[in-house]
Amino acid sequence: MEDIEKVYTSILQQGKKNPKISKDFMDQWKHDEKAFYQICAEIEKKDIKKLSDQKLIQFHNTFMEITLKRNSSSSLIDGFALGTDELIAEEIKKVYEQSTIKTSMRFTELFSALTAPIHLSFINDAEVALLELAIQVQKKPEKKKQLITQHQKKYFWIHNNYVADNILSADYFEKEIENIFKTKIEIPKEIKKIKNIPKENKKRKQELIKQLELSNELKLLITISEDFTSWQDERKKATFWTTHYFSILLQEIGKRTRIPLEEIKYLSPREVNMIFQQKPERKMLQERRKNSVFFWDEQGHEAMIGQDVEEIRKAILGEMNFSDLNDFRGLTACLGMARGPVKVVKSAQDIDKVKKGDILVAVMTRPDYIPAMRRAAAIVTDEGGVTCHAAIVSRELRIPCIIGTKIATKVLKDHQHVEVNANHGRVIILKND
Repeated sequence: MEDIEKVYTSILQQGKKNPKISKDFMDQWKHDEKAFYQICAEIEKKDIKKLSDQKLIQFHNTFMEITLKRNSSSSLIDGFALGTDELIAEEIKKVYEQSTIKTSMRFTELFSALTAPIHLSFINDAEVALLELAIQVQKKPEKKKQLITQHQKKYFWIHNNYVADNILSADYFEKEIENIFKTKIEIPKEIKKIKNIPKENKKRKQELIKQLELSNELKLLITISEDFTSWQDERKKATFWTTHYFSILLQEIGKRTRIPLEEIKYLSPREVNMIFQQKPERKMLQERRKNSVFFWDEQGHEAMIGQDVEEIRKAILGEMNFSDLNDFRGLTACLGMARGPVKVVKSAQDIDKVKKGDILVAVMTRPDYIPAMRRAAAIVTDEGGVTCHAAIVSRELRIPCIIGTKIATKVLKDHQHVEVNANHGRVIILKND
């Protein structure tokens, strides 16, 4: 926590001298981002099957170094968000309590409005692109195949996550277009609606800032959060590209060493570097895949498996009894109320169990959870702040969302009925099924 405090304190101090500090940080990162996308294009063009073992490992290591540089330069986002989410809420609360606005507006409504994103997320961008593709297909049905193929090349990665490379086919996008036509929505109107969300958020935010006469420090906090929300979204997009292009390289390494991709993922970069000199045991990789923890320090790393994992988990998370708990609280990301049965989502494999009207509960959400998020009546997460994925998407979908509860996935079980009162940041357990 001490390191986090140093990060956000330093950013705020620099921001007082230079209000554009967050934009300057982002501009510096764009150099690393450009290098990353360039090497992705190189992987796409290169016939890696023809590379020698040594050249293949060198190429893998170069990609890894560029990826790490891109990630490390954006680590400011996490330090700032983890350190300031509660601070922003506290400062807005102080303003709220001293203002006449509390006679016409709830605190959670004000907090949600002042922390709403003002940039279109990459998920929204992909949604708009799909709707625009549907219009093109309607106008030029003879070019349908060509148009869909072009779209697929741009958005094949959209369902990736931090581990799995879920390549979307042209057939997938063709079915998505068919579904759009079946809904009979007014496509141009829907495109305009999505594109207007950030504009509406910005306009509302500016009105409130002017009305409340916020301090320069709070305005700075809000501005940096806006920029870092956009930056975080860009980083997440690049991370999904990383999953795809790392998978291409690891798959080729796996073919040569006869290790499946799903097992080779459980090697550290250092171990991959030595794989042709020191081939790992399959049994060890299978144990890591089943249950493992990677421990890193200045001297290197250690992969722990078996009983060690459970001991570490208990040491970090502790053991608490939540059986008598009837309600708990978190930060409001999007206002509203909903009741329904709980569905706890631990990975993308769980999203199909979320039905329309369910309450989606997760440690944190990811872009591959979006199909389930669209069906959910509300979202509740353990982690996350104003810049997190759940906060951004819930506002775009206009569904109640409470983030940063710390305990939701530990307290709630599938089929319990709960009330999500995002107007007050409260989750109430109604009954168990």
